[in-house]
Amino acid sequence: MATKPQLTDLDFAGAGTLLNIRDATSAQEPVTKAQLDSAVEGLAWKDSARVATQANLNLASPGASVDGVAMAAGDRVLVRAQTAAAENGLYVWNGAAVAMARSPDASTFAELEAAVASVEEGTSAGATFRQSAVNGTLGTTAVAWGSFGTGAPAATEATAGIAEVATQAETDAGTDDSRFVSPLKLAQLAGRIRKVAQTFGDGSATAYVITHNLNTRDVQLQVWQATGTFDLVDCEVELTSVNSATVRLNAAPAAGSLRAVAMG
Repeated sequence: MATKPQLTDLDFAGAGTLLNIRDATSAQEPVTKAQLDSAVEGLAWKDSARVATQANLNLASPGASVDGVAMAAGDRVLVRAQTAAAENGLYVWNGAAVAMARSPDASTFAELEAAVASVEEGTSAGATFRQSAVNGTLGTTAVAWGSFGTGAPAATEATAGIAEVATQAETDAGTDDSRFVSPLKLAQLAGRIRKVAQTFGDGSATAYVITHNLNTRDVQLQVWQATGTFDLVDCEVELTSVNSATVRLNAAPAAGSLRAVAMG
């Protein structure tokens, strides 16, 4: 029998119930409560937290902001990065110098088992975390929050997540600890110490051009014996250009007997 399209909204006025519908088998079919209960079985969904911690937090005196977010009394905080992992959990902020208390819906270890909570603001905004430790004792057993679902948090030393590549300016500044450096950015790092070495000597010349291609005269160049005792050799060094230096000696060195290294 062919189905007929329904073009009128159905209003049950809060009193009617659909009974005895079959379980859904395709994407656009309504699910039964039994199917929904089965899908979320084992997970303890919690109200979202305003912010999540990224490092150890002084729970006795948390300060006026957490992860850069100015807090207000009653805000929920997902504490997930304590040095003592047993302190992790869901807390309520009630003042900059007021000890934080565990949230009423996560104040026992049983309530923390399989707990799932999302974060609204801060570094982890939009991310969801699940607590994975089981059969523990509150305050003794380590509480472990890990990324859950598709909302991955920003990657840190303690949390797997989404990583952002640093710009060259951020790499050169060397102060950003939340982004990653690519090999190219590292190779182009301003102030990076680079080294070029060259063996020289032909038994007749007393002046040799050492080409380093460091594009600067801010280099240091040393010469030493390439064999034997590897003693340092005193000689005159002329910074001929930004890419080369000239080494001058009083006597012609034997073929391949000296080695120069330029660092800049």
